[in-house]
Amino acid sequence: MLNNSKAINVPDLVSADDWNKGNARVNTVYVAEIFNTRHGLEELTQQEQDEFEKAGIIDDDIEGTREERQFRLWINSLEIEGVYINNLFEDVRDGQVLLKVIHKINDKVVEWNRVEKNPNNNFKKGINCAVAFDACKALKIKLIGIGAQDIQNGHKKLVLAIVWQLMRIHYL
Repeated sequence: MLNNSKAINVPDLVSADDWNKGNARVNTVYVAEIFNTRHGLEELTQQEQDEFEKAGIIDDDIEGTREERQFRLWINSLEIEGVYINNLFEDVRDGQVLLKVIHKINDKVVEWNRVEKNPNNNFKKGINCAVAFDACKALKIKLIGIGAQDIQNGHKKLVLAIVWQLMRIHYL
């Protein structure tokens, strides 16, 4: 199975031992990666696209990169009260979303007494991003070349790196 997935360019996410252990989260991430690599779905015809528009069906995935959409949908699937991500890079800039996601993963690492509840200026947003950055360190996330300022600035590549590691920790 793993050799076949390598043949179709699916990234190595699990080993045979990981798969055989039967961890549902690990297996779900692996199967999702297979689907994302080779979904086998045909592009919609113009007629089908027109029918979707007439029916008022809104595609949640019309903007953003593949990774941004994947991480945005993952965060939304966590069903955190008061959190719904429309634009990952903009919505994490005040630190609040990352703090809530980190708290969902591990409720002991966020220092809520340091958090600014109403981050209405850059200074308060920076404080929240610093608290989120410290919480990531407490989760032992590798933050080489990343700083709290990068979260506040919405640096796309670095935000994706942090959220990817959060998702990995959540599933593993």
